[in-house]
Amino acid sequence: MDIIGEQNLRQMWEDLAITFGEKTALVVESCQGKITQLSYAALNNEINRTANLFTTLGIVKGNKVALHLDNCAEFIFCWFGLAKIGAIMVPINARLLTDECSWLLNNCQARLVVTSLSFYRMYQQIKTSRQTMLERICLIAEEVYDSDEDTIDFHRLRGSQPTTLIDTTPLIPLDTAEILFTSGTTSRPKGVVITHYNLRYAGYYSSWQCALREDDVYLTSMPAFHIDCQCTAAMAAFSVGATLVLLEKYSARAFWKQIRRYRATVTECIPMMIRTLMLQPPEPQERQHCLREILFYLHLSVAEKDAFIERFHVRLLTSYGMTETIVGVIGDRPGDKRCWPSIGRVGFGYQIEIRNSQNQQVPYGETGEICVKGEPGKTLFKEYYNHPDATSRVYDTHGWLHTGDFGYVTEDGFFYFIDRSCNMIKRGGENISCTEIENIIARHPKIQDVAVIGVNDPLRDWALKAFVVVNEGEQLNENEFFLFCENTMAKFKVPAFVEFCGDLPRNCTGKIIRKYLQ
Repeated sequence: MDIIGEQNLRQMWEDLAITFGEKTALVVESCQGKITQLSYAALNNEINRTANLFTTLGIVKGNKVALHLDNCAEFIFCWFGLAKIGAIMVPINARLLTDECSWLLNNCQARLVVTSLSFYRMYQQIKTSRQTMLERICLIAEEVYDSDEDTIDFHRLRGSQPTTLIDTTPLIPLDTAEILFTSGTTSRPKGVVITHYNLRYAGYYSSWQCALREDDVYLTSMPAFHIDCQCTAAMAAFSVGATLVLLEKYSARAFWKQIRRYRATVTECIPMMIRTLMLQPPEPQERQHCLREILFYLHLSVAEKDAFIERFHVRLLTSYGMTETIVGVIGDRPGDKRCWPSIGRVGFGYQIEIRNSQNQQVPYGETGEICVKGEPGKTLFKEYYNHPDATSRVYDTHGWLHTGDFGYVTEDGFFYFIDRSCNMIKRGGENISCTEIENIIARHPKIQDVAVIGVNDPLRDWALKAFVVVNEGEQLNENEFFLFCENTMAKFKVPAFVEFCGDLPRNCTGKIIRKYLQ
């Protein structure tokens, strides 16, 4: 069944502007409380202006442009503006530091980055170092700033562009729309190639999953550089003509007030958000909201779930997926019963099986790896960018996507999640590769060996603990260790704990036996 046909993102926005016209498409609230609101027609005009800005800068179909931005209207303009001319967006996690950003730029060969003043100095430094292909910075700034000759003023150049698209290069649904980097169990992130078809399908699928209508208001504080914000929220809302409310950042103190102020009918939460919301002082009107669904992602105890539902009078819609699956391929379905703590049933367009280490389907109730069958480039990601070996490892010869996550399924089709692959930690909504952290820490000249594991954290699900072996004759204290980490990796990747030890437990092939680390 092909529900996309020849649709692409350019055609989608032209159709939406005609169909929904002056209806509100996007509301963005900044951390300072500034509100930007655009209708479908106005948003399409701004997307076209931004597409023309990139055309003016020489960006053509197939070129990669990096975006390093917090949630803002300009992210939406750039995302779809690039798609309209067939260029490729490369969103960068806004928390990453200089070395991490340089690596990503090199990996995708981006010559242009769009960023804000918060990250401008970092990209000036990266460009000056000449260790990447970065040539120009397109800067989004409201205030006066010191710039160099290779810096482009985003607002000034966009403002001078027409609202009619200049570049109408032919597009097909399987054209690449973005490369979204995600950390895996390997030492470096991999670029997940996402097509126009993937994004259009995500919009139809996710709007079906939460029974979204054009009179809905979908509020999210998920980062725009994440798959959740893009495919579960934005594409779902826009695909049905609903209103997307995009918050610049999550604030536990403000979030529930924002839910009520915007009369949000759908939102999404991770466990960290639910736990921090429960820590806020109760308010007499907090049950007076319009929420129909809260899309929820792993993990939460039964007690925590029950307390949250009782206090806020809401219900949770569970959904399981990963960047490579584009959407929540398993989840609660419209009109179907819910069976907590199940992660739900298979969504339309997919097959799911639980398989053992021999890649054979296991009986009901038996634990194995969650494997997904769909169509690469359509209902599943197309490939890993410039990494065919990694693509062939995750897709088997029969087209099954091996997630590396483990669970089981019951006879009535409800799936239960057990655990993620051993080296992947999810902390406060961020996926972190222990191997990547180990490789960074191992650069310290005093460190001989290191292992990083996840330990339970009551607020953010997991915290990182490092086990460190110092070179013989050397001394290293905790302050030195944490200072090194803070200067070499993003804040959310910094271990919370360190234990200095004489040796690490390894098997006969040299692999660390992690079950002996606590």
